Amino acid sequence: MSLKQDYLVGQGDSERKVTVRRIEDTASGGVRYGITLGDGDEFVVDAVRPVSDVLSLVHQGRSFEAGLVETEDGFEVEVVGIRHDLPVLDPRKKALRMADGAGQNTIKTQMPGRIVRILVEEGAEVEEGQALIVVEAMKMENELKSPVTGTVSKVCVSEGDQVQARSTLIEFV
Repeated sequence: MSLKQDYLVGQGDSERKVTVRRIEDTASGGVRYGITLGDGDEFVVDAVRPVSDVLSLVHQGRSFEAGLVETEDGFEVEVVGIRHDLPVLDPRKKALRMADGAGQNTIKTQMPGRIVRILVEEGAEVEEGQALIVVEAMKMENELKSPVTGTVSKVCVSEGDQVQARSTLIEFV
C-alpha cells in the first residue's frame, strides 16, 4: 500500500505543489517514491540516505547526491555545490494557519473538520494570539488563535459540530 502526501514548496515569491507517494522499500535499503511537481506527470526515484545529511537519488538510471539538512521551515539542499533554501509546508497546516487570521472580526476554518473544544465564551475579553478553539481536520487537532485583541461577540459553533470549509467559528466586536 502506498502512502501519499502533498506539500507546498517555496520557489522565490511563489509556491508549488509537490506530491510525494511512497511506493515501496527497495532491496538496497532505500525507498522508491513517485514524485509529481504541480500538475505534471509522476516520476519515480529511488532514495537512500547513506548518512543523515546526504540523500542519494537514482532516476532513470542516473545517480544524484544532494546535501540535505532540515531547517525550521523546510530544507537546505546543496546540489553540485549550489545551496538552495526550500521552505516546505504541509498544505493542511497552511490552511489552518490561514484560519487564525481569517479577518479582523472573525475566525473561519479553511478546511472541513470537527469542533473538538471551545476555549472561550461570548463576552470574553481575548488577547491577540490567545487560543480560542480546537478543530480536528484530517485527523489532526489544531488550536486556532485570536487574530486580534478584543471581545468575543458570538461563538457560532458547539463542541462536536462538523463544519465546512470557510465556516465562521467565532466573531469579535
